[in-house]
Amino acid sequence: MDAFLNKIENLKILPKGRLVRGGKGNYKGKGFGNSLDFYGHREYLLGDDIRKIDWKAYTRTEKFYVKEFTEERQMHVNVILDSSASMDFGYPNKWEMAKKFALGMSYLTLKQNDHLSFYVLNDALKSIQKNVKGKEYFYELLEIISQNQPKGITDFSNISRVDGFMSGITFIISDCFGKGLEQILDLLCLNEQEVILIHVLSPDELNPNHEEELKLVDLETGDIRRIHFNDRVKEIYIRKMKAFITACKNICTSREVRYALASTDEYPTKIMTNLLGGV
Repeated sequence: MDAFLNKIENLKILPKGRLVRGGKGNYKGKGFGNSLDFYGHREYLLGDDIRKIDWKAYTRTEKFYVKEFTEERQMHVNVILDSSASMDFGYPNKWEMAKKFALGMSYLTLKQNDHLSFYVLNDALKSIQKNVKGKEYFYELLEIISQNQPKGITDFSNISRVDGFMSGITFIISDCFGKGLEQILDLLCLNEQEVILIHVLSPDELNPNHEEELKLVDLETGDIRRIHFNDRVKEIYIRKMKAFITACKNICTSREVRYALASTDEYPTKIMTNLLGGV
């Protein structure tokens, strides 16, 4: 883990837009405040603080104008890690890759001295850390997640039970084999969250190469199906998998949610750099 953290040390998690809620901090808010970041002028209104009058503008126009500055807010980062049974699959393993993404984003958040809330999701939503700040919380989180094992099904609707997301960025890290994704993205966007979905899949899921006779076991429900996996079946499977990925991506792009497909045979540092490097 330390080698991985060293490789992402210089990455930053920064909001694309202005923050709506949160206490005083280092990021631009949507309102006006007392920062040093000049926004513009507006005409003086009765009741305005006369200390904000721009007297130089008055000498030029003989009208009273006040200076406005952008407010500065704290940023809150929510990390939601899918810990359903389907995540424990593939080589390299989806769960191991997803944990790296989740812990990497958490490390960067705490290193930046921003606020972090961390959740694991399956058929329930479990809060691991809530509104913590400071790097000392990272290794506590690392210990807890190292003991967590994937189980159950993925039900995205459980995310709606979070009591008040603070203004900032929400990372969802999942294979997306679950129900309720569209509805929960609508809810998060309605709450003016900046959402990033990291879609984790294994090479075995993207382009399977198996023997002809297969016994398929659903890791989440236990359902069993036997199939004859010939070239025709493989072609149908790949076509449906591509349609599934396209649908997930379209669900995101139509809501201005950032989407990243992460195959587990790729370097997580490269994916994180591509995702955050231009932010």
